[in-house]
Amino acid sequence: MEKTFCENLKRLRGTMAQGAFAAMFDVKQTTYSAWENGRSEPSISKICAIARHFGITTDELLGNAPIRDSTHPPDRSAELKREIEAVLRRY
Repeated sequence: MEKTFCENLKRLRGTMAQGAFAAMFDVKQTTYSAWENGRSEPSISKICAIARHFGITTDELLGNAPIRDSTHPPDRSAELKREIEAVLRRY
């Protein structure tokens, strides 16, 4: 995939740790890191899940269209915190 996809992942993750971000999508941190560094690619279902989670299109995520209002991503910290806590409770 193009470098833009990797950059978009980093932008969407923001300051969240890779491991926490990866857990939201039910993948290992090493798997997510490989996506972000362009060493491997997620499945179509994971691409769709990431795009849906952030309320963007797959074209935006993949870099085929600019991410709308990318300078001010929505504040989803409370929702993300709940999701992370739910994942952590499973372990």
